[in-house]
Amino acid sequence: MESIIVIEGTATTPHVKFDLLKGRFEIKGRSLSDHALKFYKPLFDSIDRYIVKPVSPTVLEFHFEYINNESSKCILDLLKRLEGLPKRGIKVDVNWYYKSEGDYMKEAGADYKSIIRLDVNVLKEFSH
Repeated sequence: MESIIVIEGTATTPHVKFDLLKGRFEIKGRSLSDHALKFYKPLFDSIDRYIVKPVSPTVLEFHFEYINNESSKCILDLLKRLEGLPKRGIKVDVNWYYKSEGDYMKEAGADYKSIIRLDVNVLKEFSH
């Protein structure tokens, strides 16, 4: 099994870095593809392999500029795959970053927080 997965971002797909040995997952950029399921399918497969032997804490970080509806459903599916880990004693932290007040991404993070049975932190991202 590949332990580190990196997918470079494009104008319509996000940058992805999954470190399966450390339990660190990062997705950032824009997710606007009309074929989001095709893009996210290998990520689902990686998560499915990961949850067999997960690491605590498992940390997911999302830094989206924008996501479309199809991508949003894929992110929900990805998060739902991890919901069983806390019952197995694995701490899972989801950090959902947004850029400014009133940002659509802040609302999206709040929606995931209300739907998913994981710790979802909706955090304002500060420029460096």
